[in-house]
Amino acid sequence: MALNPDPRVALPTYGRNLLAGLPEALLERPIVLTQPEPWDLVKAAFPNDRTQVHHVATMEHSVVQEVTTAFTGGSAVFGIGGGSALDHAKFTAWKTGLPLVLVPSILSVDAAYTKAIGIREGSRVRYVGAMFPDHFLIDYGILQAADPLLNRAGVGDILSIFTALWDWREAGTRLGEFHDAGIAAASEDLLQRMFDGAVEIGNCTEAGLHLLSELYVGEVRLCEMVGNARPEEGSEHYIAYCLEHQTRRHYLHGALVGMGVLLAGAIQGQDIAPVQRFLRDVQLDSSYRAVGTTRDEVRRCLLSMGDYVRHESQLLPGVFHFRGDIDATAADAALATAALGE
Repeated sequence: MALNPDPRVALPTYGRNLLAGLPEALLERPIVLTQPEPWDLVKAAFPNDRTQVHHVATMEHSVVQEVTTAFTGGSAVFGIGGGSALDHAKFTAWKTGLPLVLVPSILSVDAAYTKAIGIREGSRVRYVGAMFPDHFLIDYGILQAADPLLNRAGVGDILSIFTALWDWREAGTRLGEFHDAGIAAASEDLLQRMFDGAVEIGNCTEAGLHLLSELYVGEVRLCEMVGNARPEEGSEHYIAYCLEHQTRRHYLHGALVGMGVLLAGAIQGQDIAPVQRFLRDVQLDSSYRAVGTTRDEVRRCLLSMGDYVRHESQLLPGVFHFRGDIDATAADAALATAALGE
């Protein structure tokens, strides 16, 4: 398998009051996909009489398509908010061919950094199309106005490297799947940089936000080089997907993935103490209570993981493929090791 040596990755512009520096032509008739809190922070930068605004409440495919079709012309599409607003903006720009401006209001997920467009069909996430921003603004003032927890949660999609690399290495050994040691080492370096910056990220300083953003850039670049999410996503995300599917609830992604890393890492047989220390230092609570679930729900999820990965055949092989069904003894041992609280 050949690596892509020069993948295209969205590169942010960093600073404050960045919307004021955009070309005026983009603001002639803007289409804005946003949410109430971030819109309150930026609406003064947009013309009152020429701006089409939609507050994103769902990424259900049929709704996203209906909203996009209802827009009447435009000069550019702006995604200002969390992951749903950014993905909806990417979808709208993809469908209309208009320039795309992305302004994350939180760094809780890596949606702004990837070309993929995530939508939902029922309880499942599906990816349709691809779109890169023409302007990608990381505005410290906007990010620091958010609840710090929502930025701390952004560590989840880097923390997952901890378990994803184990899955990838094992898939190479057991199944002969392509595995690149250099990419894996570069991915592990990103994880270590995040561990080293835990306090700055947890305090949402400019340095911490800049570091988290650059880690996203690095993670996405490595995945684009390989052509899939092996350097970053594995069985910890499968636990998250399964729990969402079983409970029909949505959770704070980073906290949920943090919980998944602890559980999948324990089942993999890894020493998860460094992950536990990091979550404490970065101030991201991944206990049952904080995630919004219970021990019984998570235990039921673990016991069903064998069936889940067999049914979701698009998932790349990981520990639940290799272990098969997780019995009650193994599930209880993982729950005890993860120490997620009652």
